[in-house]
Amino acid sequence: MDVKAMLDNLDVAAVASDADFNVIYINEKGKKSFKSLFNLDKVVGMNMVECHQPETFEKLKVLYQDFREKKMSLNYVVMDLPDGKATVVNVPFYDGDTLAGVVEMVFEGTLG
Repeated sequence: MDVKAMLDNLDVAAVASDADFNVIYINEKGKKSFKSLFNLDKVVGMNMVECHQPETFEKLKVLYQDFREKKMSLNYVVMDLPDGKATVVNVPFYDGDTLAGVVEMVFEGTLG
């Protein structure tokens, strides 16, 4: 099984963006989530500024900078949703020492 097929079959929304906040990948669960939450059919190619509130995007900019400077290797937040809670986990990936992007995974409920 290749990596794309593996990610597409996860029961977790997964979105990858490059270091400039452009969405470069979204798995099947993520596509369904974006469709139901934002009525968006096409997410790949969008900039994350288009699908986040300004204050949330400002937090993302700080987070990406922290990843760029390697101040952290993982970030997570628990958020309230209309039908419960979700845990959002962000993990950076690098090209050598340079931040190449971030994978965000959204788990229904809380971890732990």
